Amino acid sequence: MINKFQLSVISAESKVFEGEVENVLVPGMVGDFLVLSDHAPCISSIRPGFLEFSDGTSKKQKYFVSGGIVEVTNNMVSVLVDLAIEGDKVGKEDILALISEIDNKLSAGDTVNIDDLGLRKNDLEEALKQA
Repeated sequence: MINKFQLSVISAESKVFEGEVENVLVPGMVGDFLVLSDHAPCISSIRPGFLEFSDGTSKKQKYFVSGGIVEVTNNMVSVLVDLAIEGDKVGKEDILALISEIDNKLSAGDTVNIDDLGLRKNDLEEALKQA
């Protein structure tokens, strides 16, 4: 039997998920990483992409997240993101809209971190391939 642990996914708007899971696949800034029970404590930035987890049922749950942070401590995983959309509800048009928003900020010369926006755009383009 696989050990479970507590997962909490919170967006800027609401609590998206809270419950016991067997694993979580996180889109980390330097690559995806899998969290299982008794994972070493860590904190990581999250890039735009798909957060996937399984609670032991046959269907995995999948959410598109626009970026945020994840904290793993003592069999508890807290995911704090700007935006979370259920995987079956996110379409290519949603991701393209986020890419367009970044392009507009880049072309308008907004006072933003250009390198950060460029990285986020690349991550969104990768997520678009997965959608």
